[in-house]
Amino acid sequence: MFSFAVFDSAGHPQTSFELRGEYLIGNDDMPTQAEIRFDQGLIRCTKSGPEAAGICLLVEIPAPPAAPPSPGIPALPPPTPSLGQMMLRTCFLPKRNEPYLLSLELARHRIMMALNKLEEWGMFELAPDHPALAQLEAARLKFCEALVADRTGSVAQTQAGQPSPRAWADKLAWEALAIALDASEKLSLLNASRDIPARLSGKVFEDAKARYTKLIGDPPPAGQHVVVPGMGTAVVPGAPQIGVAINPNQYSEPLMKAAGSLDFVHMPVRWSDLEPVEGKLSFASTDRWIEWAVRTAKRPVTAGAIIDLRASCLPEWAYIWENDYETLRDMMVEHITQVVTRYRRTVSRWVVCSGLHVNSNVKLSYEQIMDLTKVCILLTKKIHPQGKIIVEVQEPWGEYFAADRKSLPPTFYAESVLNLGLGVDGLGLRLQLGAPASGQATRDLMMISSLLDRYASMERPIHITAAGAPSAPISSVVSKPKGDDDDQVVISAREHAAGRWRSGWSEASQAEWLADVLSMLACKPSVQSICWQDLADAPPSARSPEMPGGGLLNAGGILKPAGQRIGALLQALREGKSPIG
Repeated sequence: MFSFAVFDSAGHPQTSFELRGEYLIGNDDMPTQAEIRFDQGLIRCTKSGPEAAGICLLVEIPAPPAAPPSPGIPALPPPTPSLGQMMLRTCFLPKRNEPYLLSLELARHRIMMALNKLEEWGMFELAPDHPALAQLEAARLKFCEALVADRTGSVAQTQAGQPSPRAWADKLAWEALAIALDASEKLSLLNASRDIPARLSGKVFEDAKARYTKLIGDPPPAGQHVVVPGMGTAVVPGAPQIGVAINPNQYSEPLMKAAGSLDFVHMPVRWSDLEPVEGKLSFASTDRWIEWAVRTAKRPVTAGAIIDLRASCLPEWAYIWENDYETLRDMMVEHITQVVTRYRRTVSRWVVCSGLHVNSNVKLSYEQIMDLTKVCILLTKKIHPQGKIIVEVQEPWGEYFAADRKSLPPTFYAESVLNLGLGVDGLGLRLQLGAPASGQATRDLMMISSLLDRYASMERPIHITAAGAPSAPISSVVSKPKGDDDDQVVISAREHAAGRWRSGWSEASQAEWLADVLSMLACKPSVQSICWQDLADAPPSARSPEMPGGGLLNAGGILKPAGQRIGALLQALREGKSPIG
């Protein structure tokens, strides 16, 4: 057992602390089961086994201080109103009786992570007086000051009406964390702005081809990604393609105009939409959009996930077979066959399955999860040999695994699928943040960049199959659990952590998040495509969207700032220019 001390703004132990999205992190940075509770100023964590662990939870990050933290360090830029409320984590910590200081351990991990990324990204050639490095050094000095205060109590010795030494250390540590977090986001964008010109010019790909040819003796296959032995990542040719997912039930001239300006359109083929009643297929809405994309807009079409067992994607009539895997599998085979056969001449890339590893709706065994994955891959390849095959990873940070040991960790599942040797062309990742839904808690730019680096090490092209954030705070999640006859069921937002980026979710912050995150993703040599989660917000009468307020257009068909920013970003990529100012 270990615990974390938390203090209020007056320097007294917290009397209440709302835990949201909390979980422990164990081996391989995967969530581990534990009991986490708040009691008398302490966050108490109880887990089995003697191994060290870290905690990840949603915390409020204050604005970094404006004054220089130490002599000799350049003055910091004016502080932002707030850095937001985001999921942060600590380093691995051994069990001990004395409580750790939560703010100190969060700051320790953030500084360590930033320094590791500086080395990994080869950015130590930056001048020491570069503003981002100066901020990171300021954070390090502030952290050291907090560490000394926590260990010795020599700073701000307790006097009448003054906080304790540990409370003073807590204040210093929060300041160190805010400075380090702000610096890490700047460094993430700086790395992207430095790397993206070589990606867009083709230099990165040509260099990878040359290294591959030198090591192997033969050139790589034409038009394919390159994996240089020892490099640890796939390098794809050309700039990343930028697309958007379509809601087939929304169709209008403004939507077509907006979708036609992007590189590709993605068509969901939810089983619940295509076969709402068993045996009665409904392809009209999907046909309409695909025909427009192919004949009028002349845009490539991607589709999927063909099999997605989330409650919003599985038809209600299928639940009668949820405990009969063989029958359910046969029905899925029939669904895959119908969809792929119908659209094999128009769809170039298939997301064959999504989220089977999460195992949250229809419960499957490990053998059944892997068997169903193989069925999706092999059957799609058999019907459409020329189609590209993508397996999608939902909730890529894996929070769900801390609560459900019958699920599979996302990286373990992805590696297991690739090790099957079935010719999967790439991995899909869903990066939807800022909604009160499982796996969608807000995270900072460096955490997102680090996640992409982790999946890129699997040496396959990466497809961001759903990137998104809301344009307004979401206070509830709308879903339709199995067996319920109502059209919509509102679930309390307290069930899941959401958080916010910077001052809060709005149309302006959604646009800023889109510009920063998509620019950062575009610099990654393994990222082949990026798909925004939804073209337009759904009107009140429509079915629940992927994310309320998550579209590029509002419900009236008017382009939001996010839609304008994605257009500018796409134009910059097409011209071979960096989208980062």
